Amino acid sequence: MTDNPYPPAPKHLRAACAHPSGHLTSHGSRTTLQVYLNDGLVYRNDSDGYRLPPETAQEQGVGPYLITGAGRRSILNDTQQAALDSADADGALPPDVSWPTAVALARLVLVEYRDADGAPQPTDGDDGRTGPKHRPFLTPAGVDAARAAKPHP
Repeated sequence: MTDNPYPPAPKHLRAACAHPSGHLTSHGSRTTLQVYLNDGLVYRNDSDGYRLPPETAQEQGVGPYLITGAGRRSILNDTQQAALDSADADGALPPDVSWPTAVALARLVLVEYRDADGAPQPTDGDDGRTGPKHRPFLTPAGVDAARAAKPHP
């Protein structure tokens, strides 16, 4: 018996996660795409902008496939998921989140660094001598991924 990794072909979901609009720009096979659709990792709209059911999205959909919060979360390891889940009410990650975790989440556009005034910054501002100057905060995509772990009433 072999254990198949989940999700299949995660590189496509990683690319969609990092895409500014969350577009799935490639998906491998139609079978892989159908797994993504069936599992709620991506979706596609119809010509009126309504989300199509997974069974008809490949044939009847228009426009790009879009990654969901569950799709974003599916490509994260346990440490990255825990970091998203530990954000405070303002979306700030706690200081004990390691820099490799924060950097990986920033690459996936799930967090952004902000200075003390709340202005976005490209990095944590660490110059190698004084430590980080900017904290990671959840982006809207990061909030969606964090919400995907919470049960919906």
